[in-house]
Amino acid sequence: MEASTESVVAIQANIVAIGGETEADRQTITAIDRYILSLSASDAPKILFLPTANGDSPERMQQFTNKFRSAGYQVDSLAFFHPPYSTAKQCEALISQANIIFVAGGNTRAMLAVWREFSVDKLLKTALRHGTVLCGVSAGAICWFDLGHSDSDGGFSLIPGLGLLTGVMCPHFGSEPGREASFNTLLAEQNIFPAYAAEDGVALHFREGKLHKVVRTEAAQEGKTLISLSASDRPTAE
Repeated sequence: MEASTESVVAIQANIVAIGGETEADRQTITAIDRYILSLSASDAPKILFLPTANGDSPERMQQFTNKFRSAGYQVDSLAFFHPPYSTAKQCEALISQANIIFVAGGNTRAMLAVWREFSVDKLLKTALRHGTVLCGVSAGAICWFDLGHSDSDGGFSLIPGLGLLTGVMCPHFGSEPGREASFNTLLAEQNIFPAYAAEDGVALHFREGKLHKVVRTEAAQEGKTLISLSASDRPTAE
């Protein structure tokens, strides 16, 4: 059998972890947003918002929807805490149809518990294999890693994530009081490797599990990062 002469676009696994966002970032399309949109294989990507970590805040859902719909994009939200409650079938349908899935910040530990109850964790892993771009801010950044530096327990600690990316991630690096010092101390004590951290307005793009590029908003060009990698794991696109 002869191979098809049609061009084939390889499916790539793309995850973008954003250290944090400002109120202004929530209102307008940022350089990071534009970069995420460019990663989708669709010219008109469907965006799914997962606000689980903030308890499905209606205000946050409306804000996110307005931001992207005003730019001409189709947006849906997957909520669990307000009626009508999402069913397992609805979760699967929304996640499987999305080209980009954006996870909000908030309580990481609570979010992951809800996701596991509804098998959202498994659905997200499947979506990544099928080419869906996974991204998020704060809790929505650290959830993809083996470990995340979180304040979900009332103080800074490392908690297990979904394990889609190897290593540990810290959001709000240099942006929140005590965050940077706590992360550096934990890394020194536990010798965790690889380790990543990003300040508000800074995003780390991982392609096929490897750090590919660091992206910043217009207002965070000097945003702080910490990237502890071996020489073979350096970003492929500086």
